[in-house]
Amino acid sequence: MIPRYVERRHVEEAGGSIQVASVFHAGSDTYTILTDTDANKTIISDLPTRLGEEFSILLKGGEASPGVPTELDIGTKVEGYGVFTFPYGPVTWGVPEAGGFKLVTYGERVIKVVPHVNFKKRGVEKSAVGSRPEDALLLVERSAGNFSASYSTCFVTAVENALRLEVPSQARWTRAVAIELERIYNHLYVFGRLAEAATQNVANTQTNALRERVLRLNARFFGHRYLFGINRIGGVTSNLSKDQRKELRNSVELLTKEFGELVQYFLSSRVFLDRLQNTARLQKEDALALGAVGPCARGSGVTWDDRLTYPIEPYGDVFVNIETDAGGDTMARTMVRINEIQTSTIVLRELLDRMPSDGIGPPGEAANSSRTSDPEDFSFCRIESPSGDLIEVVQLDEKGRVSNLHIRPASLVNWLPFAKSLENNVFTDFQFAFESFGLCYADSDR
Repeated sequence: MIPRYVERRHVEEAGGSIQVASVFHAGSDTYTILTDTDANKTIISDLPTRLGEEFSILLKGGEASPGVPTELDIGTKVEGYGVFTFPYGPVTWGVPEAGGFKLVTYGERVIKVVPHVNFKKRGVEKSAVGSRPEDALLLVERSAGNFSASYSTCFVTAVENALRLEVPSQARWTRAVAIELERIYNHLYVFGRLAEAATQNVANTQTNALRERVLRLNARFFGHRYLFGINRIGGVTSNLSKDQRKELRNSVELLTKEFGELVQYFLSSRVFLDRLQNTARLQKEDALALGAVGPCARGSGVTWDDRLTYPIEPYGDVFVNIETDAGGDTMARTMVRINEIQTSTIVLRELLDRMPSDGIGPPGEAANSSRTSDPEDFSFCRIESPSGDLIEVVQLDEKGRVSNLHIRPASLVNWLPFAKSLENNVFTDFQFAFESFGLCYADSDR
């Protein structure tokens, strides 16, 4: 079932405003999901004649076997007097997960960056094949724990579309509440990491305290700090009462007000600004050519946000302001995240005040116990996760079990834009660039 905001046609060549978002196999056919940033359209096509070398590298990273480290190297050679390769990682200060880089340099300045991924790849998609959707959901939502609401909502939406299930609006609106809370605490995490990199230790602690308050709100109203278990096929597990919705709205508005006051301190700190401004600049044309997504793309002036361009319910019914900045540097990406925290607060207010009351879906497994889908067909969904565009494609067999699962996370496509942004920066800029892109190995190494 193709939504109205998706166009199905053949595309000969990707480039310019048309980006290759993902390539997946469905049966004996290969399909391409493309992003038309000018028309704000998602395009489904068979495989274009030319994908571009950059996307071939990403396919290599996405299809690598679990536990096999893979270099995302576009192949350009760097030679010259004194040039050498400096390995950084896979376990090192400044990178909170296992992942490595090759830094080509002649001293302090970085000439080229080659990211290494898949040190901890688990093979989530293959593990889910043959499972009931309910069981596969447990794997999917744990692929990247800090993006659990986005991952699980994307998966259940694709499954529900495949089964043509009628899902209550209240359930869909509740999912959006969880996604916006997830966005806020992830953006706070990134902001805290940038403060730590700039040795703003007091402000870092204050930001982390605000993030902890969001996590406690998650636990109180949804039963889990990282929002595990909120989704099920056909509905959700949390039924927020009117009083709970009011309390949650007031709590979020209070903490984001405190964050706004904290931001003013940061923006008056010359030390903080000096480290972020003109650091790791990514030009708009490079962001488009490399398929950047999320805050890092919007920080380079690319106006794409799945909440507006692939608006699953309720995003077509609430106001979402797309936050962009043409600066292209670490400061621009940081300002996008700051503004998105405020935008998410406004979205949450509308979601909680206007929440429908048609129920949260059938109990247990009743939603899909008697339904099947066409095994030759596929269903997909796009969700704006905190780090950007998340794509999941699902096929179900005659028994309603998962026969094919494809996940294209935001972090996987943002490695090359990150590497491009670091060219000709000094090594001490590394952590500022890394954190501002919101990169997550658990996300790319699922």
